[in-house]
Amino acid sequence: MLAAAKMFYLRSRSGVAGSRAGLGLALILGLASPAAVQAHALLHEVLDVDSMVLIEFFFPDGDRPYFEGYRVMGPDQQRPFQTGRINAAGQVSFRPDRPGAWRVVVATEDGHGAEVRITVGPDGLSVAEPGGRGLSQASRITAAVGYLLGVFGIIALWRMRRARRTPA
Repeated sequence: MLAAAKMFYLRSRSGVAGSRAGLGLALILGLASPAAVQAHALLHEVLDVDSMVLIEFFFPDGDRPYFEGYRVMGPDQQRPFQTGRINAAGQVSFRPDRPGAWRVVVATEDGHGAEVRITVGPDGLSVAEPGGRGLSQASRITAAVGYLLGVFGIIALWRMRRARRTPA
């Protein structure tokens, strides 16, 4: 889809197709495609295995974030309970020592990440709070379109301001 937007842009520069506004529309459609929108979402699944919390991290395409750094934050603690790197299977595991609200924070080298909130009850069971699977596809598409419209709006304001300064 991005190749089609580039071709449209090249045609518009040579005068064959309409204006550069068409390029913006083509880019919005290309970037809002489901594959582009979900490309780097970091999703997770929480499992309770023998009083141990096991979190599996994965990208929508099935790839895993291998050996990325993570921090486990205990209830009402400023210092990490545990730090380390995600294992070769894309998993983080820890054994909570008390009940409460726990957080696992993962940040990948390319700037993506996830924060998993887990509530550990007095009986040792862990329950992942809602929203653990990431944003829905519709929310991601809406966010992508919003960001692009914002960028194009800023460019339009900048061009209008520049046009006012230029003597006619």
